[in-house]
Amino acid sequence: MLPARARLIATTGYNHQTPIVEIERVKNNSSQDYRESDSKRDLRVVFAGSRKLGVFADEIETIANWRTPTPLPHAPKAVFGVVCIHGRMLTVLNVAALMGEGVGVGSSNPSSIVALRGDEQLALAVDRVGENIAVAADELQDPKDDGRSVILGFVDQGDESITVLNVRELFFAAIRGHERRHRRF
Repeated sequence: MLPARARLIATTGYNHQTPIVEIERVKNNSSQDYRESDSKRDLRVVFAGSRKLGVFADEIETIANWRTPTPLPHAPKAVFGVVCIHGRMLTVLNVAALMGEGVGVGSSNPSSIVALRGDEQLALAVDRVGENIAVAADELQDPKDDGRSVILGFVDQGDESITVLNVRELFFAAIRGHERRHRRF
């Protein structure tokens, strides 16, 4: 069994020089633990296809102008390709396709790439980026399905609803139905 500090580093992705207070803060602010918290988090509003989506600001590395990704052979329809942002190779996902919109309806001319934090090195192709809004845990409404979903919940803003994305499930949703390539020895 790992010591407590090593477990925290392993679950958050920080290194040995990161103060334990910072690791605890990030761990407590994760999407899974957010519903139990009473604090507010910033939610970045983005638009993809006909959808108004939200991604928590602490899950975003950066937002970059659109650049055409290099296509990947035999990639699922939800994967545009790979692109280099800040020295990291990121897999760019078509969020509209992940949300069930058809190929012609989806994000055909994205204007921005939202690079996400995390080991999966993912980015989202979005039509436009909106403002940040502060959201409390009790404002997040549960999605209807009980399974693994890219939807973490919904937030009402005026007369519109924002679909909050579960970034931990994006990769699995993108490759659903496709077998990953394995190394052969």
